[in-house]
Amino acid sequence: MNKIEQKRNPPTRRVKVAVLYGGISFEHEVSLMSAESVMANLDDSLFEVVPIMISKEGKFELKSLLSSDVIFPVLHGIGGEDGSIQGFCEILQKPCVGSGIEASALALDKIASKQIFENLKLPIPHFEFFEKLEWQENPSKIMRKIRLPAFIKPAHTGSSIGISKVKRKLSLKRAIRNALKYDDQVIVEKALENIREIEVAVLGNEEIFTSLPGEIIPSEDFYTYKAKYISESELIIPADLSNKKIKEIQSLAERAYRALGCQGFARIDFFLEKKEGKVYINEINTIPGFTKISMYPKLMEASGISYKDLLTKLIGLALK
Repeated sequence: MNKIEQKRNPPTRRVKVAVLYGGISFEHEVSLMSAESVMANLDDSLFEVVPIMISKEGKFELKSLLSSDVIFPVLHGIGGEDGSIQGFCEILQKPCVGSGIEASALALDKIASKQIFENLKLPIPHFEFFEKLEWQENPSKIMRKIRLPAFIKPAHTGSSIGISKVKRKLSLKRAIRNALKYDDQVIVEKALENIREIEVAVLGNEEIFTSLPGEIIPSEDFYTYKAKYISESELIIPADLSNKKIKEIQSLAERAYRALGCQGFARIDFFLEKKEGKVYINEINTIPGFTKISMYPKLMEASGISYKDLLTKLIGLALK
């Protein structure tokens, strides 16, 4: 190529992508695994990776963040999915992959999101919640109200951290104390019996692409932290479902995504009753796991979008 041709076709500058990972939440280690996969699969012909590790104390290199073109938070839980890092990106006036402040905060808050779904008559399991102060003042009153079997959950965590499935009253107090280690609010959800666990990946802003559903066969009694990241849970992708049921689940996924105002991407989890076939929304994850064994990229791949192309699309959505 001569000098004139070089001037006509200047080399395209790669987009600087600041990948934020680690973080202050109890999901710090999960974030490290997700970020490793993301950085390994970004298209290096299009993007220049700027790795930014956030310590468990919340410290990170601000200068590297300021020099980037777009921020890709691979941060799970508090400090990543709760709207705080999204607000920081807005202050810096930097494009950020994924949902904004409000949708992120709502999705991480299991109480607020379920209240919205309930108001919109979207199907969810019965739930109640209480504050740490209520528990401290009158634990016996709270325990009397809880109908078993039930899930006892911290209201603002992911990766099944702090969650217990309780079948007997003898285990209830321990489960509540465990949840209160991670949060000052506890949500109690009816534990549906004889169900299938179904997940769907969603991609897009105004225009939404919804993946084929996948099914999880947990290696534990439910999809615990260990079942997600340590032991071998079985992932069936795509799930064995009728076309009618697939469309129903995809429609509910889109409605839930739009109800919270999500953007970019999210994974939406469902329960499906084996006998009656009724579908219930469990929760939305606005920064789902991106490890090599995570459902979100696997669901997208099964639906025709490779891991590398998925990351490119996500950055493109943020830049828009």
